[in-house]
Amino acid sequence: MNRKIGIVTVLYNSESVLNEFFETLSKQSYTNFILYIVDNLSPDGSLELSKKLKKIYKFETVIIENDNNYGVAKGNNIGIKRAVDDQCDLILLSNNDIAFESNSIEKLLSGLDQHNADLTVPKIYFYGTNKIWAAGGGYKLRNGLTIQYGQEEEDEGQYNQDKQVDFAPTCCMLMKKEIFSSVGLMDENYFVYYDDTDFVYRALNKQNKVLWYISDSVIYHDESTSTGKMSDFSVKFLWRNLVYFALKNYSLFYGLYVVGYNFLYIVIILYFRYSRKQWIIALKAYKEGLSLFLKHTPVKQNVL
Repeated sequence: MNRKIGIVTVLYNSESVLNEFFETLSKQSYTNFILYIVDNLSPDGSLELSKKLKKIYKFETVIIENDNNYGVAKGNNIGIKRAVDDQCDLILLSNNDIAFESNSIEKLLSGLDQHNADLTVPKIYFYGTNKIWAAGGGYKLRNGLTIQYGQEEEDEGQYNQDKQVDFAPTCCMLMKKEIFSSVGLMDENYFVYYDDTDFVYRALNKQNKVLWYISDSVIYHDESTSTGKMSDFSVKFLWRNLVYFALKNYSLFYGLYVVGYNFLYIVIILYFRYSRKQWIIALKAYKEGLSLFLKHTPVKQNVL
């Protein structure tokens, strides 16, 4: 249990959540970790606050200052490579808009060992509630999109059993460092959104890695503090990256089906739900996603 964990988090407009992130990390029962903060040239006071908090809290913190906003995927890659170089045994990818319970990390590691897993994720609540944000996840065959088990449900113990799952978001995911030698790093073509879906899909479906949901490891997630919930930015990258992900990872027939199904969903359903501006953004994003798939070689960098 005394393995070193590299906790990698990417900063962008994170100033409002950093105090609690640092505070709850400082109370962890498992203390053999290094926090790697990768600043993507955040326009708010995130970097300055991180430097102050580094002095206040006693756990080791490494701050990496990027000269541009490289996106979440590349930001994570920068942190992962540094953690591996520093001989960390495991990597914990973490949003900084989360709050940990005191034994969250210890429970994730115990679950990793108990189930002989390659990756583990906790039970995640919407911040300040008893409502579940994710208890692991999977895929909807009908549209090819990911689902998060239990989302919006009040927790009445229905997800209190550990379970092997097919998907989970990487907002808090512990993994063995060896995974990167076969799976590679995050595909930086995504910039943001679907980079974690792509990574988990490659790990589980192409490299036969095993992901477990650990029910007694708990965190709280303050969703969308950096990008804005369903902002124009979110609409663009969600639909662009869905096209790229489906064509890159699914079989040719199923990938084309997913792209076609969701295009009709945008044209027919979202015409009445989005503003006209965001509807047009979604349509243009589809074209960008196709162009991204046709013109770009997927990024796959091994680090071991």
